[in-house]
Amino acid sequence: MNCINLTKLRFSLLFTKSAQQSQFIGNTLRGSLGSALAKTHPNIYQKIFKTDAEESIPNPFVISAPYPNKREYQRGDELHFHVTLFGVACAFEEEIIDAATAMSSGKLLNTRLVECEQIYNRKWSDEGADSILYCDRLTINFLTPTEIFVKKEITTQIDFSLFIDRLFARISAIIDNYGESEFIIPYNLITKKPFVEAKSDLRRVIFQTNNQPINGILGKVEYFGDITRYLPYIDLGSQMHIGKKTTRSCGEYVFEIQGGRSDDL
Repeated sequence: MNCINLTKLRFSLLFTKSAQQSQFIGNTLRGSLGSALAKTHPNIYQKIFKTDAEESIPNPFVISAPYPNKREYQRGDELHFHVTLFGVACAFEEEIIDAATAMSSGKLLNTRLVECEQIYNRKWSDEGADSILYCDRLTINFLTPTEIFVKKEITTQIDFSLFIDRLFARISAIIDNYGESEFIIPYNLITKKPFVEAKSDLRRVIFQTNNQPINGILGKVEYFGDITRYLPYIDLGSQMHIGKKTTRSCGEYVFEIQGGRSDDL
């Protein structure tokens, strides 16, 4: 059985003066939250924002923010975003809240935190995955720019094998580094790969923000075939995001399955 703890927090920032913001607000939020955490809890900053300077080791959190974000904020407007913590990072919930309280500086000057809510604190596991009702249709909707590369190029054709390969790579990297034990792909998912057709409606987005290039895809892809056994991991991926720059809000997706929505799992 694979498992990992998840904690999701919802924050609301109130603008005390009118301001202009980037349509890609995730980059701004990461920078502001990281700067505040480095000042309020430098040891925790080193543990979750700095991962031994190894690019292959992901951070144990993601930021979820609206995309495209509105550009003009008036006094009294609010900006809502989420931070999801994984594994050992769930122990730092209070420190993240402290940092969010202190993050009203730089590009988020003239804002203040007015609400913080824990959406959930739960343990994900794939126990019981074999008893899930049969599902042969899945729709993935990428909400924020998602960087999935094939031969160093962004692709707009994401077949099921590619999606699952990138998903398992992301999940295993998180669980191996921040979970209680090493991630193990179930044997039947290695030996019995179903034939799944794909219908893509994806578009590419490329832009530069704060010296950070964003190059990804948006839109949806539909999969047709027996994807039942993969649903627990697809559910986890919707919390962890997929691809690169997930701490800047990239790679967020939601999904629907034939006969129900993702919250039926």
